[in-house]
This record gives sequence, structure tokens and C-alpha cells, in this order.
Amino acid sequence: MTTTLYRGGRVYSTADPFATALITEDAHVAWVGSDEAAAVHADGVDDIVELDDGFLAPAFVDAHVHTTATGLHLSGLDLSGARSLGEALASLEAHARKARGGVILGHGWDETVWPEARPPQRGEVDKASYGSVVYLSRVDVHSCIASSALLALAPDVAGAAGYSVDGWLTQDAHHIVRRIALDSVTPTQRRAAQSACLQHAASLGIGMVHELGGPQISSAEDFA
Repeated sequence: MTTTLYRGGRVYSTADPFATALITEDAHVAWVGSDEAAAVHADGVDDIVELDDGFLAPAFVDAHVHTTATGLHLSGLDLSGARSLGEALASLEAHARKARGGVILGHGWDETVWPEARPPQRGEVDKASYGSVVYLSRVDVHSCIASSALLALAPDVAGAAGYSVDGWLTQDAHHIVRRIALDSVTPTQRRAAQSACLQHAASLGIGMVHELGGPQISSAEDFA
């Protein structure tokens, strides 16, 4: 068992609202109190961490997470910083060169902040991606741009609500191509995406996530 004393901070505790120190035994909180009281225990601990007036609190819980999708966004093509349509297409082209014909999953484009004030069109995406299968979800994740190669894998999508010949899909059409795009993810890619999501959550102080899914949102593998 390893004991650690954290002192010199502001410790969130319902047991002692004025606590400035805390002792843990492995993964468990063993004691909470003041720095003065902690001095009695200082010689018996394995390690001491100076908080330097930092705030120590339990980890956050995020009750609405799409773990695989979030991980794919973190490791895929990030278009959230694109300042124009041209910049977004240039990023897509650069990513397509690295993908070497693989499926491209991207996210975050927002045409409302672009001087062109319009989304990418299917032909532009086809050209920039060298004809690859491309799924680019909008910043709100409720619509996407699909390449011709992706649409070819969904012959019924043209009759679905929300279909547009330019490739901007919403409603049922979006759900159809999103499922096809996500089904292209291999088990290895899924595990890597989930790991990326959980590591990112931990870096933000989030210690627990709840998978929120259902039909057209996430799979049984995501819940598992």
C-alpha cells in the first residue's frame, strides 16, 4: 500500500469544508483535514505532494459521451479550425494523401464562419480526396458531407429524407451514410478511438464517462 499526503491547497470535501490537506492510501481517500493536522502524519507517508494553493476535487463525470465517435474525431480529420472553404478542402487533400485511399472520417466544419458562407460540395470533396470514401460531419454532428464514393455504398440514400445531390445530407440520409462510414471502422481502430477519447477525458479531469447510444448512434461494441 502506498500512502500520499497532499497539502497546502484547497480540498473539496463535504466532511471538512475548510480542508487544505488530504491523505490517500492507494486509490482511496484515508484522511481529510488541515495542514496543521496533517503534520502529525507527514512522517508516516510514502510521498508528499505540495498543492501550492491548487484546488483538489473529485474527478468530473460526463453523462453524455459517444466514446468511439469522439475518439475518431480526435484522431481523424479536424476541420474545426478551418477559416474558409478553401482551407477546409486543403486540409482534406493533405489528409487524403496520408490516408492513401483509406476511409476518411472528418468533423467540425462550419460554413457560417467562412467567407464563402456555404458548405463543401460533393464534387469538391471528390477532387480534394482523390475519389476516396469521405464522411465529414458538421460541427453540430447532425449533418454531413458525403463523397461520391461513400454515396455509392448507400444506393438507397437518394430516396431518403434530407438527401441533397450536392452531398450535404441531413435527417435520414445522414443516418444512412453515417452508419456505413462507422461500420468501416475496424475493431483495432475502434479500440484506439475509445482509448483516445478516454485519455482526452482524463486530461480534462473527467474520471468517468457514460456511453449514450441507441439506434443510428452507436453500436453494442461501444457499450461493451
